[in-house]
Amino acid sequence: MKHLITLRRTLPRVALLVFLVPISFFLFFTKGSSLWLFVTSALSILGLVVIIGKATEEIALYMGPVWGGLLNATFGNITELIIAFMALQSGMIEIVRASITGSILGNLLLLLGLAMIAGGLKHKTQTFSRTGAVVNISMLSLTLVALVIPALAQLSPRLDPHFTALMADSMASKISLAISVVLLVIYALSLLFSLGTHRFAFMPEKLEEEKPKWGKWFSVVVLSVIVVLVAFVSDFFVEAIDHLVRVQHIPISELFIGVVIVAIVGNAAEGSVAITVARQNKMELAFQVAMGSCIQVALLVAPVLVIASHLIGKPMTLGFNIFEIAAIWAGVLIASTALQDGESNWFEGAMMVGVYVVFAAVFFIHP
Repeated sequence: MKHLITLRRTLPRVALLVFLVPISFFLFFTKGSSLWLFVTSALSILGLVVIIGKATEEIALYMGPVWGGLLNATFGNITELIIAFMALQSGMIEIVRASITGSILGNLLLLLGLAMIAGGLKHKTQTFSRTGAVVNISMLSLTLVALVIPALAQLSPRLDPHFTALMADSMASKISLAISVVLLVIYALSLLFSLGTHRFAFMPEKLEEEKPKWGKWFSVVVLSVIVVLVAFVSDFFVEAIDHLVRVQHIPISELFIGVVIVAIVGNAAEGSVAITVARQNKMELAFQVAMGSCIQVALLVAPVLVIASHLIGKPMTLGFNIFEIAAIWAGVLIASTALQDGESNWFEGAMMVGVYVVFAAVFFIHP
């Protein structure tokens, strides 16, 4: 009872959306309106991932900022991975691929930008690990290079008359698998670098003592239960999207649904944590959460989805379209410029959010 009272007092108000979970179950099993199922399941996921964010934030206080940032990013991306896998099983490959782009852009530009604005409006200048910024930007640059290659393979029939469309598809598929393995290896090495050999470079200069409000095992139990609920509600969410797109033919492109809607719903946990801790002048943790999630999507989630797609017989390539690649390139460019000094302010955050809004508009207009 004591734990439940603490839970009620410490959770943000948006967590009240979790009470929509039973309605989502009801609409799904009674074959109710797809639009209402989409709305209630999306809002339910938002409520659930906020609780995930709070639970991981509490556990992070027991583990330190570096491990805490990794934990926040990992469990935040579990939501995204579950949604993407459900969509993959339903054959919605374009939406899955677009959600990867959306997660990278959402974490790199929208989430980190909002955190910089929230923190910068309260604190004139905030700092974070310069080494961490350089390493993360370098890994995103590697991701950009890796994504360009399958796209070029798919364009090869237009550039080389000896290349047939069948040869290009086969090449893109094989290259995507090979790249996925390389990205997974790079991600594993990045963990060794940031958590092992160069952990000192990622630690904040000043460690502020803050006592957790939840017990360690209570946090673990809450986290486990909520992740299971997310798995069920994500299935409802994907089912609603599938019906709206394929049956009701809503006038919104799959690209916009994946890049903006699915990505925002899937990344709400990291967003709530990053913005909250940035306001508390813990920009190091906010940076670790946002960039850690971005790197995880690019180097872990995307490769896992590619490999899983081949295992279930619905192969997906990393062949993103030109607008997605341009968006990621722009995100990496402005992030490298804004973050390389290890300092942030609200105006840099506003510029990053501005770039995100520009490309969100592009994807909305895209047919």
